[in-house]
Amino acid sequence: MPSQQCLRCGYIWEVNGSRNNPELCQSCRARRQGKIGDCIVWHGLFAEDMVTPITEDGDEVLPGVRLCGNSDCVQPNHVAKSQ
Repeated sequence: MPSQQCLRCGYIWEVNGSRNNPELCQSCRARRQGKIGDCIVWHGLFAEDMVTPITEDGDEVLPGVRLCGNSDCVQPNHVAKSQ
């Protein structure tokens, strides 16, 4: 079976014939999501733990426990303020 390589990330996948062969893999073609369910997704910087959303100045965005379980959620209703 012929294979194709993504021009952005280098991922290699097998293709079935020559029908509509995209130059990017499925992951690289995916659009950025603004909301997932009721959560608002953070698209900015993350702390060194790669989980905590931070501002450009290094301040944590909405500090507290995420009630929804998604650590990158910035929906104010989903954050229990830490005391």
